[in-house]
Amino acid sequence: MANQTTIVVATNNLGKLKEFKLLLPNFNIVSQSSLGIVPEEELGETFFENSLQKARVANTASGKTSLGDDSGLIVPALNNLPGLRSARYAHESATDDENRQYLKNELEKLKLNQAKAYFVCVLVLVRDSADPFPLIATGIFEGSVKTTIRGENGFGYDPMFYPKDSDFSLGEMDKNEKALLSHRGKAIQILKNKIQKLSSE
Repeated sequence: MANQTTIVVATNNLGKLKEFKLLLPNFNIVSQSSLGIVPEEELGETFFENSLQKARVANTASGKTSLGDDSGLIVPALNNLPGLRSARYAHESATDDENRQYLKNELEKLKLNQAKAYFVCVLVLVRDSADPFPLIATGIFEGSVKTTIRGENGFGYDPMFYPKDSDFSLGEMDKNEKALLSHRGKAIQILKNKIQKLSSE
């Protein structure tokens, strides 16, 4: 791993890609789309299964160390939805705005203007196709979702997610501040520690 500087990130989400480049500055971060890799349909029933599938598909197609990311928003009051369907909550090809509006409507149906929520991110790093021990890192970010949508920064549900003890949504935060606080930031820090430990063995 010490000599490996390129990581293929198995996502077509430009927002996620920017965060990986920001948080993994010592690696050459390459998107799967730039290599012509077409993602498979997500069939897993957990964030881990989907993340592992993404990493393996990218690794098999590229022959390079690949990083799968599956993440989502969990709202207990909505039976833990959007969950695995966070990117497709409103419908299969939903935009970020459509998903936010759908979530807002679902909260309003329950006469809620806010609800406890948390983001989950599971990363899986696969070094080669025969890798029996992929590196796994999980990050959890607690807060609440509100029907008040504020801020132009970030992506996805960021403008309606308010971190615990914060009066500002993720959409109002600077990208560097968000990156350090977020579920993805936490997961990446765990992953970096595991990579460093492997490299020093």
